Amino acid sequence: MRRTLPPTTSLACFEAVLRHGSVTRASEELNMTQSAVSRRIASLEEQLDSKLFIRERKRLIPLPAAKRYGQEIARILADIEASTTRFISQNEQIGLLTIAVPPTLGSRWLIPRLNTFISGHPGVDLNLVSKIRPFDFDQENIDAAIHAGSPTWQGAHLEFLMDEYVIPVCAPKLLGDKPVTSIADMSRYPLIQHTTRPNLWHEWCVHFGVEPARSKAGPRFEYYSHVIQAAVTGIGMAVVPDFLVRDELELGKLVSPVDARMKCAHAYYYAYPHRMHGNPNVMAFGSWIAKECQSRPAV
Repeated sequence: MRRTLPPTTSLACFEAVLRHGSVTRASEELNMTQSAVSRRIASLEEQLDSKLFIRERKRLIPLPAAKRYGQEIARILADIEASTTRFISQNEQIGLLTIAVPPTLGSRWLIPRLNTFISGHPGVDLNLVSKIRPFDFDQENIDAAIHAGSPTWQGAHLEFLMDEYVIPVCAPKLLGDKPVTSIADMSRYPLIQHTTRPNLWHEWCVHFGVEPARSKAGPRFEYYSHVIQAAVTGIGMAVVPDFLVRDELELGKLVSPVDARMKCAHAYYYAYPHRMHGNPNVMAFGSWIAKECQSRPAV
């Protein structure tokens, strides 16, 4: 018998009071009476043989050790809730499906297409989270991911989705009355850099035989969405995946000054931990997104 394991309700009350600094607000969140929350806190203090809070005016102030304890409890309660949700969804073949996706890919390409998946799988509640780099599936409450990069991910199964092609783009106003007639002409302009792909301009220059001396200089932005907006604003030239700027090209907000489309070593993959193989929701989403990628029109 685990005599040092407090009741979950007591821990939930403690975490809520710690977060709000108030029994009143914690009781409202937990749908309990104030007296019931206070009794749970007193019971936990008795079990721990230690005070957790001191009262200062109308606010409860956690003691240092209690604050550290509460931070650990908050993480544990969140893990229990996520594990329970996952268990229910897996056993009922419905429920929450958490997918990690690069932020710009998610907002510009994936979300506009999601209606077809949602309408075909009404029992699945999608939860999209942003991730740029591979992570440890065992340490995250994530079922699968769209991976942009090399075909390696430790502890995960990868399924190819589509190749990546990048093109140079800029705002029409950047060119002014000096049109670009060759790739070499682009060296006159600032090159917008993508922080997580710092070698992309260099690779593009080498691919097309352009002197790469200035290929790593220029303003830097972490996300492709920022890179694209910087190009639209006229800050400089950007090299980006072609399918992410389809709308801006069609609307004339961006132009591709030269025909210089490059296939990257990076590609897009559907990734999931081996333990999720056969999960109906993970498999259904993988099948759906593979078809969406195959039907992607060229720019």
